Amino acid sequence: MKCAECGVSFNDGVQCSTCKKHLDFKCANISEAGYKKLGADRKAIWKCAHCRNQASSPAPADKTSPVLDTILSELREVRLQLASLPTLLEDVKLIKQEISDLKTSMEFNSAKLDEHSIKISDLERKMTDFQNLRSSFDASLSDVATLRKDLAAKEQWARLNSVEVKGVPVKSGENLFTVTEALTKAVGYGFPKTQINYISRVPVHNSKEKTIIINFLNRYIKEEFIAAARSKKMLTAADIGFEGNSQRIFVNDHLTPDSKNLLTKTKSLAKEKGYNYVWVKFCKIHVRKNDTSRVFIVTCERDLNKIA
Repeated sequence: MKCAECGVSFNDGVQCSTCKKHLDFKCANISEAGYKKLGADRKAIWKCAHCRNQASSPAPADKTSPVLDTILSELREVRLQLASLPTLLEDVKLIKQEISDLKTSMEFNSAKLDEHSIKISDLERKMTDFQNLRSSFDASLSDVATLRKDLAAKEQWARLNSVEVKGVPVKSGENLFTVTEALTKAVGYGFPKTQINYISRVPVHNSKEKTIIINFLNRYIKEEFIAAARSKKMLTAADIGFEGNSQRIFVNDHLTPDSKNLLTKTKSLAKEKGYNYVWVKFCKIHVRKNDTSRVFIVTCERDLNKIA
């Protein structure tokens, strides 16, 4: 529709209850918000400025009447707008309450945040302490491993001049020097009795058998004796005087239990990976894949990674 005052089309406006003319809010001298807050009763009796002037001043008395009418109209407009002030004040109070509630909530959340920050700081401190303890523990484990390795090396070094002979039957009243002499003849390698430091029988773990330990004064004589014994592929008890006894006799380096365990693992893995040679010399485990490959030594389980 078009405004009766300015002729401009508009969608929403007011209608004078007297002249029935449609006016936009600007020409009606009232805001859209102010008009909507009048309520149905006031809207039904709303008059345009022209009709209000005619009703209040049918015959202008002097030159000041139009000015007075304008002032009165504006005062009425102000009064209409002020009619919504209580509602506005309630809205302000509601907003203030919401702000107060929000502030209280923020203060509560801030306190919780501070509490969580303290807990996080405490956890970080404990984590640092744990990491320091873990580092100390790892260092201790490393030290223990080093000590065990050194101890094992020293224990094996103490056996460096010793030979372990397995498979010799125990005989009542036996003379181990005589048994050793028989062994030297059987393998074809003799040496003076004075090269022997001591000979003794020692029990084998989880077995009734007792092996013979021969400790030499000269390491090289010990190595040559072992080499001669290994060159005789099938050395049996019958070869050293036990007639009719086919029990095999083995002459090897005197290894510690840990070294024996490592030798067993090395042989098993070498067989699995297709290695042809595993042997012990100077109480050290030697490994070689074939006749042309290099030789390497296995001193600990970590060295098993070399077998690939």
